[in-house]
Amino acid sequence: MKHEELMLLPKQSRITSSHNGGITYVIKIHEPISEPTDWVEEFDVINDAGEQDTVILDLCTPGGYLDTAMLFVRALNSCSAHTIAVIGPEVASAGSIIALSAREWIIDDTSSLMIHTSSYGLSGKDTDILEHANFSRGQLKRLYDNVYSGFLSVDELSDVIKGTPFYFDVENIAERLDSLQEYRENQGCGKEDCTECNSDKPEASLESIIQEAVQKGVQAALSAERIAVNKAAIAAEKAAKKLK
Repeated sequence: MKHEELMLLPKQSRITSSHNGGITYVIKIHEPISEPTDWVEEFDVINDAGEQDTVILDLCTPGGYLDTAMLFVRALNSCSAHTIAVIGPEVASAGSIIALSAREWIIDDTSSLMIHTSSYGLSGKDTDILEHANFSRGQLKRLYDNVYSGFLSVDELSDVIKGTPFYFDVENIAERLDSLQEYRENQGCGKEDCTECNSDKPEASLESIIQEAVQKGVQAALSAERIAVNKAAIAAEKAAKKLK
């Protein structure tokens, strides 16, 4: 087939869908994240998905355009559907921004994440470059605080903005996703009309606080006792082996 004929072939869609009550959309991001105009169809799917639908982002990407990642963040934050990110062997830079903007995650032994600051290629007057850099750093900090808070510590967020990259394997990712989920549950969704986040929660009574503290103390004591018993058993086993 000639090159000219290849150019005329329709672009293969990154999106598949299935119907089971609601619609499940799967968006495959298995390539560098290019400029926003290349992802209009994906943005439309996320924006149009309803409450009964599910949007799955299947990610394996080295990253790419920050503007595109920010548009994904905006779409995912306002998406009515349930959003899931499948974190593949390489989810880096802009890819990690998209992945952590989902509400749920799927990982396996191959999953990895890389987070770093953005890079620019600029030319012009030094004052213009400095102003652009300062503006971009402020914009980047707001984005990173929104996406990475709870996954990274405050100090790590600061280090990323300053230029330190962070790499995570599946064990690190699993642990930090638990922290991120807990952080977001405590923060709420941020929507003023959300009945779940803004419902009046009963204040804890003094009796319940004391009861909870006692339970935690008992659990800690039992845990310490189990550790001591295990250590004693190991020591006894070693002593028995020496006598043989």
